[in-house]
Amino acid sequence: MPRLSGGRPSFREWVDRQADPGWPLLPLTHITKGISAEDIIRAGHVVAEECAVFQQPIAYFFYGRPAYRISGDGAVKVEAACPYCFIFDPTMIQSARAIFAFDTGAFANRLYKHIVMDEMAVEDFSLDVDSKRPNKIISTVFSSIENYIDGDTSQVAAAEDVAAAWEFHARAYLHLIASPGRNEPDDRICSIEVVFASDVPLPGRLKAIVVPHTLWDVSNKAPWLDTLHESGVEILPYLFVPGRHPEHYHALLEVSVRDLYKKWRII
Repeated sequence: MPRLSGGRPSFREWVDRQADPGWPLLPLTHITKGISAEDIIRAGHVVAEECAVFQQPIAYFFYGRPAYRISGDGAVKVEAACPYCFIFDPTMIQSARAIFAFDTGAFANRLYKHIVMDEMAVEDFSLDVDSKRPNKIISTVFSSIENYIDGDTSQVAAAEDVAAAWEFHARAYLHLIASPGRNEPDDRICSIEVVFASDVPLPGRLKAIVVPHTLWDVSNKAPWLDTLHESGVEILPYLFVPGRHPEHYHALLEVSVRDLYKKWRII
């Protein structure tokens, strides 16, 4: 069974050998559909739910990147089915249960099998809970925070340039990010995952939320969003026109997050 910690140490040893860029921590993101976003806001926390991969309650976040895609193949016709992005205080990572170099769900579904050997376990790519390791990976692999946020894999360092032949897991990770395989998952492949083993409260931690504009305009504001706004949370609307594919709305959401990061001088 996959584990949240442990595993072979070679990948972490490789990360630790990389230079520390001295960058500030990045915010954590959590994306869900509108119907669940309202539940989270009313409850006042992100619920840790039973995870089929690790077989225990888990709340999943990504480091810096709004990477998670909502499920569903058809056109989105209502706001309840749109993606909503919660953006949390960066220091929250210090209370995480685990950090991984990539999306563990895709690993469990064998979407990385074209590169990662069957003998390699997901916990081999754990960063434990060392909050310095994510920025070391970003600096070494992507060279800049902006390239990482954009998911610009054209800027990824060549595996042979930054990892020795005997650093098996580091090379697998680098080849995975750069691979053009047909079975490639979405950009969660290059997004650092942050795992919590208990509910994550919103007060004092939630900094911003991205939502469809129809829930937050001059004449029409959702009362549960207004409550967040009154507590100091930034509400960032993106244009919602019914009938587009979920990827369309996710792209607009990404633009909103990128603009916010520019405002906060993250990129």
